[in-house]
Amino acid sequence: MNVVSKRYAKALLDALSPEKAEAGLSQLRQLSDMLAREPDMRKLLEQPAFPPDRRESFLGSIADALDLEAPVRKLFSMLVDRRRIAILNEIVEACQAQLDERTGTLRVKVTSAGPLGEAEKSEITERLGRSTGKRVVMEVDHDASIIGGLVVRVGSTVMDASLRQQLASFQRRLLAD
Repeated sequence: MNVVSKRYAKALLDALSPEKAEAGLSQLRQLSDMLAREPDMRKLLEQPAFPPDRRESFLGSIADALDLEAPVRKLFSMLVDRRRIAILNEIVEACQAQLDERTGTLRVKVTSAGPLGEAEKSEITERLGRSTGKRVVMEVDHDASIIGGLVVRVGSTVMDASLRQQLASFQRRLLAD
């Protein structure tokens, strides 16, 4: 994420009321997803030759179709006018990160060898919440190659408690002796 994306994200979150911040982020994500699915629409919005009056009408139609909040509409229009629609995905990521920081939320990715039961998910979430003091939102992924155990990613930190890692460590120690 670059500085510009972070500034746009902060401005949007400041403009939205705290109750509407999640909804605004969701709308921004919908807008980003729509432009990813419709590359021709994105190209049209990036065209400097697109007449301003038609562009405003087109932006209004998109905003109405997605039922965007006023601050999200304004950001969308500003990004198109300033030819910065290309950084929309970065702004979504920056908004999510800043909203998580404001709400004390920690996003973690947990990889297990097989499906986790609800009790296991709850225990992992509870332990991570206690150790960090934050509300934990967990994304669970499965990878049979880790054999057993878990790999937990929190931002750029990886805690690898997988059987695959333990076996690899054991093998290195055996070969070192």
